Amino acid sequence: MRFIVLGLALAVSAPAFAKKPPTVQLNCIKLSDYKTEAERKYLDKASGGGDIYTVDITFIGKKPDNKTTDKVLRGCIDVAVKMDSNKDILGNAWFRKKAGANPYDDDQINLYGGMKYISYKAATKKVEVNDLLPLKKK
Repeated sequence: MRFIVLGLALAVSAPAFAKKPPTVQLNCIKLSDYKTEAERKYLDKASGGGDIYTVDITFIGKKPDNKTTDKVLRGCIDVAVKMDSNKDILGNAWFRKKAGANPYDDDQINLYGGMKYISYKAATKKVEVNDLLPLKKK
């Protein structure tokens, strides 16, 4: 019985041991009026992604307007493209109310609207705002 319970506990906790995606801190656009953090993560199948990068920009303490957010996001995507232009890159912007707060409580900034996203496509070598399309039924 002890082995069954141990096996069940390991199976349930397996997601907690999932491979954490490799993360690189980005040194990209810095604005004197804003405190920001920027990082690039590689998401492969083992980490829950599909062979892409994400660029996450977090504004801390002061929420920027959409124009400022777009400028910073595009600048940081450009830095990530220079590091590796062979993979697609999805850009995300976040707002954290105060330094030291839990990052899981950050609010996503949807500057293009709720059904749009910005990304770099390796096939076209362009950064574009795209519509989020529903999955097609097979």
